[in-house]
Amino acid sequence: MFDGDVRIGKIIKIEGLAIHIEVTDENVANKLILKYGINDYVASINKLIYSILPNGKRIIGRISKIFDKNTFIPEDIFLKSNDSFVIEATLIGVYDDYLMKFDSGINSFPIIGSEVFSIGQKVYHSIVSISAPYNLPIGASYDDNQLEISANPDILFGKHMGIFGNTGTGKSSTVASLIQGLKRRLQDKCGNPVHIKPKIIIFDSNDEYEQAFKGTEFSVRKIKKEELYLPHYHLSFTEYFRFLGASLGVQAPILKKCIKTLREKPGIKNNEIFQFNDLHEEINRWLWNNARKKDKDGNLTKEYDNFKASQWFNWCSTMMNRIQTITDDPRIYNIIENRVGEQSTIEEIVDSNKEIFIIESDFEKDELDIVMFLFSKLVYQWAIENRKTRDVDSLVILFEEAHRYINEQEQEEFKLGTYYIERLAREGRKFGISLIVSSQRPSELTKSIVSQCNSFIVHRITNKLDLEFINRNLSSNYQDLIKFVPGLEKQYAIVFGGAFGYTDIVKIADAAPVPDSEDPKVIKSWVSPEESFIDV
Repeated sequence: MFDGDVRIGKIIKIEGLAIHIEVTDENVANKLILKYGINDYVASINKLIYSILPNGKRIIGRISKIFDKNTFIPEDIFLKSNDSFVIEATLIGVYDDYLMKFDSGINSFPIIGSEVFSIGQKVYHSIVSISAPYNLPIGASYDDNQLEISANPDILFGKHMGIFGNTGTGKSSTVASLIQGLKRRLQDKCGNPVHIKPKIIIFDSNDEYEQAFKGTEFSVRKIKKEELYLPHYHLSFTEYFRFLGASLGVQAPILKKCIKTLREKPGIKNNEIFQFNDLHEEINRWLWNNARKKDKDGNLTKEYDNFKASQWFNWCSTMMNRIQTITDDPRIYNIIENRVGEQSTIEEIVDSNKEIFIIESDFEKDELDIVMFLFSKLVYQWAIENRKTRDVDSLVILFEEAHRYINEQEQEEFKLGTYYIERLAREGRKFGISLIVSSQRPSELTKSIVSQCNSFIVHRITNKLDLEFINRNLSSNYQDLIKFVPGLEKQYAIVFGGAFGYTDIVKIADAAPVPDSEDPKVIKSWVSPEESFIDV
């Protein structure tokens, strides 16, 4: 990148946040198409320029268009002998040389005829730098591959983050790179390395993250599906109603009475723990008991009113079927049923000295809905109950392939998981719970959850609905960047939000090792054994 400021031209038009610059220096006009190293032009798309304001500060703009001025003159352009270029740039903020600080707010504008210059490396570095006690280098600037881009890790990992992009664009590698960077690249404001012991939970639906942390400086615990233990008895009455789909008219009161009866049995600890397997039997007993006939004195007899019994069972059939379905499914039943004397998965995680917890989550959709509901409930309960006394202050949860269980379109059918994840998104930061939401279809995610994300990393996206969704989350003076998203190369991403000093295109730092998420090698897998020696 050019180390000094290069005069480009003068402002000839101001329209809102857009300015037009006529390139007046013939040498600069020639350099518009002359390359000075990788991605290093005097003036090119996405480059930063500045003009001096009347108050002496620099107003910064981002180049969005370059065109031939002669194109708009109604004459034969082939008769024109002189090149005449016009640059369109979007104003993005103001730089104060005295404070050496960039502010994205704009409350004053340049004057027509003001000269425009390219940004020097020193100012560019000040614009993209962050002011925080710690910084985490995440990659290199697209405009200058020698310029390191950093994020504020307290915001990045403390105020929810969204990572989006099509399959194969590098989302998983980005997640791995960011987490690995906590041990390898984290610095204080003086540039000294900082050593930390994080606590991160990864819901791994594609079994790809174990490889990313195997043999690294992280201590890792992989929790298989059959090892998950999320006991049901921590649920409140209203949460049981939601969990078992109990209608408020008839089913909910009966369910509440039966749960109270089970909790009040002799030997039940803290009037709380009971066996889920007993619930169906207890409801069945209650229904038959309420169908008993009465004698003339109003006392219950041993005879049953079959019509009344039929009514009661008919009213409660959907709830009882739901309970029976869960009990009959060993994959879910074994996760939620009480295991005497055993720690729940959440208790194990917070008490463990491990740093990365990878949870297998390739469940069927209805099963995953229950798992997410109970997991999020237990995390939320732990965070509230142990807010002042716990040793672990912050917990980061990565929801990989998040559209599978926090899907806006399927919220009515699969709404259990979304319910508590929404609570974690809204309130979790107060209790030290932060989320990373990773998805290839951001437009399908529940808007109330994504709206809580403070920082975003967006890889290549081509779907129109997803692009519109991303555009709505970009501030107005950066929305021209949405044009770059469909053409981003693998490993490149647009970063924006509270964790970053500046919205920019970044080449994310390499992950080492990378997750097990390589593109399928179809032909190689079909090569016959006798030809397997051929290097394909």
